Order: sequence, then C-alpha cells, then structure tokens
Amino acid sequence: MSAVAAIQEDQGHTDLHQPYADIESPIEVDPGLDSGYEDDDRSRYTASLTSSVAEFQKENGRTYHSFREGKYLFPNDELEKDRLDLSHHLLTMTTNNRLYLAPIKDINPQSILDIGTGTGIWSIQMGDELPSATITGNDLSPIQPRWVPPNVKFLVDDVEDEWVPEEKFDYIHCRYMCSSIRDWPALVRNCYKHLKPGGWVEFQDYDLLYRSDDQSLHPEHHLMQWDEHCLKALNGMGQDPCPGPKLEGWVQDAGFTQITHRVFKMPVGAWPKDKHKRELGQWNYFQILEGLEAFSLAIFTRVLGWKPEELQVLLAGVRNDLKNPKIHSYLNFHVVYGRKPEEHIVE
Repeated sequence: MSAVAAIQEDQGHTDLHQPYADIESPIEVDPGLDSGYEDDDRSRYTASLTSSVAEFQKENGRTYHSFREGKYLFPNDELEKDRLDLSHHLLTMTTNNRLYLAPIKDINPQSILDIGTGTGIWSIQMGDELPSATITGNDLSPIQPRWVPPNVKFLVDDVEDEWVPEEKFDYIHCRYMCSSIRDWPALVRNCYKHLKPGGWVEFQDYDLLYRSDDQSLHPEHHLMQWDEHCLKALNGMGQDPCPGPKLEGWVQDAGFTQITHRVFKMPVGAWPKDKHKRELGQWNYFQILEGLEAFSLAIFTRVLGWKPEELQVLLAGVRNDLKNPKIHSYLNFHVVYGRKPEEHIVE
C-alpha cells in the first residue's frame, strides 16, 4: 500500500464519520475557468532582520537553522521568510481574517505563548490587538524583527525541550507545526501543564494529503507523486505531516474541555466558483509555488537521497499540475481549541 493510500485509509474514517468536527462542504468549481493561472502580487508584511549571533547552515543554496541543527527540514532565509509571511496572510484569510478562534477575550489574557513563531508576524499583530498582554514567541531560528511592540518578545528555543517549570500562560497558540513535531501528545500535555486554570489552547494545522472532491486529482499526477514521497519521508522520520485530524483526540486526552474542532478547505488555484474561496485558492497557489523548492530540498536530497537535478525534474511536473485549472485540489486545515478546567487534576 502506498503512503498516500495508507493515509487515506487511516483518515477516511476521520474525514467522513466525525460528527464533532465542523467540516466545510465540497467547493463548487467555477465553470468559466478554462485557462492556467498567472502570477499576482505577493503579500509582504514586514522585513525580518536576521540575528547577528546566528551562523546558519548552508545547503543547496539555501540556509537552515543552527540551533538543534537538522530538526526542522525547511529553510530560514529571506525567500522562506517572505513565504512564511505570505502563509500568515493565507491562514488568517482561511479563518475569516481572525488571528484566533478561541473565545479568549472572555478571560482578558495577559500572558500569551506563540509556539513556532517563525517571522513573528502573528505575535506582533497580537501585540497590537491586545496591548495589555505580554506575547512570547519561540522558534528554532532567530529570524524575527528587532523592532517590535513593547509587549512582544522572542526566544530561540526548542518547544520539545523541557519548559521552564514556573511559566504559566492564559492562552497558548500553536499554528503550522506539521512536519516539525516528533511527539505531539507530549506537546499538548505540556500546553495543559503550563496553562493557568481556565486558560485556552488553540492548534491550527494542516493535513498535507492533497485531495479533490471531483476525482480530478489522480495518483499518476506529479503533484500526488511528490506528495507521497514527502509524506513517506516525514512519517519515516517521526515528524507527522498530517497532524490536523488527530489534534482533537490529543487535546481531549490531555484533559481539556469545551473543545471545538473546525475543518477548513483550502483550494489550490482559482478554480472555485465562490469569490472568497477563489481568492483563497489564488493565495494558496502562490504560496505553494513559492515554497515548493523549500518544501522539497532537504526531504528529497537529505532524507530520500535524490540528486538535486532529479528533484528539479519532478518539481517541473508538480508546477505544471498546480497550474492546471482542470485539477481541483485542496488541503484540509484543522482548528482545534479547548479550555483547561478551572478545577483540574493536580499534576
């Protein structure tokens, strides 16, 4: 059984038979779209300044983090920082232009943790939105801006290391950590442990298995072949590329209550008939095209042992599939949030 088929079999029950998850209906295709996609302006929020204390690792013309070298498989250079900011725009669009979905304003959070902050753009915007709160963002790479709101700070840290025992937060935010975490249940338990009673946790993450509702995406497409290689390699490393469908179970097992699980469909390309979904699909298309090499280089050359020129041949086919308006692919994006009970079991 192929890696994709195994995941489809494993997740088929999850996608089709979970009454607790709020899953969007199939996306209607725009019948008027009959040509390929063209480039559009990309979103650039803020120029991130690389810390002078970091000596990044270089490989295949890209740079990678030095702290816990090799744990995170994707670059941290200027190209990737631009893509991460573009991804932030895409993900906030996906959740109806909201930075969070958990009802945290009801508790007036004063201490917030942003796990895997990347360029820090989410933390900075939260700092502006909640000026009385202190927002701490952590990441393996010191690629965040130096000039930030006074209530925002960044730390170079591995979230899978031991946390500072006395640290407690009102709200913990963890977004887009697929393929980065080796022990998700332990991470969720740490979030529970380091939340104040009554505090909220929110996970937003992908299921990176590409799908189509109308069977326009086939196993022989280069996009599916590329996806299968990526999923197989990442699963083999123990870094789950599809944590989204499992988040609710992990959150429930950790002891959280008042759990909500929503699933958003993220189309790839301008094929949807709905205006919002079409715009979302265009942003997603540009984000994937911009990041295709970044997603692939370390996985294929470092993990799977491909030669760079072999990878480029495959990526050329993937780009053609992404530009094909007859392929109506999408990804599922899961949002799960829950609350630590006011009265909880002593840890």
